[in-house]
Amino acid sequence: MHWFLYYIIFQVVIVLFFWILSKRKDKRYKIENRKPPEGFEPTEEVSIDPVSQDRIRVYVNPGTGERLYINENR
Repeated sequence: MHWFLYYIIFQVVIVLFFWILSKRKDKRYKIENRKPPEGFEPTEEVSIDPVSQDRIRVYVNPGTGERLYINENR
């Protein structure tokens, strides 16, 4: 029975490790708080956070297709 408990704990630790790693590495979850770099153009895409009322504008680099999300309130 102890091996089953160790197995469950091991699985939870592995899932938590990869979840934390993905949160730190995945740039989609990070809202940029600066001016866009050269080559990025603003789009008409704007989202407003219903709680904080922050306006997030999307910038896109037409050459690469990379997208940035910049908070316009800060």
